[in-house]
Amino acid sequence: MSIVTGIVLIALVMLIAVGGLVLVQRLFSTERRRQNNDVAGFIYAVVGVAYAVLLGLMLVAVWEQWSAAQAVASDEANELAGIFRSAHQLPQPEGRHIQGLAQSYARVVVEEEWPAMEQGRSSPKAWETLDQMSVTIEGLKPTAGAQLARYNQILEQLDGLENARTDRLLAAEEGLPPILWVVLILGGIITVGFTYLFGLENTLVHTLMVVALAILIALTLFTVDALDYPFKGDIRIHPVAFEQVLERFHESKLSDL
Repeated sequence: MSIVTGIVLIALVMLIAVGGLVLVQRLFSTERRRQNNDVAGFIYAVVGVAYAVLLGLMLVAVWEQWSAAQAVASDEANELAGIFRSAHQLPQPEGRHIQGLAQSYARVVVEEEWPAMEQGRSSPKAWETLDQMSVTIEGLKPTAGAQLARYNQILEQLDGLENARTDRLLAAEEGLPPILWVVLILGGIITVGFTYLFGLENTLVHTLMVVALAILIALTLFTVDALDYPFKGDIRIHPVAFEQVLERFHESKLSDL
């Protein structure tokens, strides 16, 4: 969801909340509703706490998902940088070829795959480049000693790169189940609607209370939606780690590429 769409929806929620209050005030007198204030207060305390806990848990869940996706993207870029460095000490010309593939992979991820992840897709070219890198690395025949140690190290880095890539693509597609959104939205409607049952002499104060509650719930739901898919929307994870790695590749003295 874009920020502009979120602002419009929050304003719409506020208007609907006020409209519902005005309707209830016209249908039921303040005196009639005031008679149930004590009982309604106890019930509303339970409803409010239950919904607040649920909303808080969802907010924490999507934030942890966001943080994990950002960490996975950084790990992937770090593993790629490690492969680039390790390839410098591998037999040539294979080492330079691996470094070239590392650069190509970073460029494809930034320019093609990152935009594709907004639609929940991956880049076939990135997969192809990664496969070429794997074939090249696994086709090396180290003799012994330092070359063998370097070969084992780059194999571990390749495995870490592939795992991080898989986790990143999964994070781009996974979000909260639809049933949770149904519960969150219905819970918000019930929580705001319950405030209509209270009878207050000062209509302005009652209206301000309802507006404040509706805006708070709408803002929280917007935040949950904005963080739900870490690589989509206006509020998303950017390929900063890959851009930095790509810049480092261009400036590095470990290769003549």
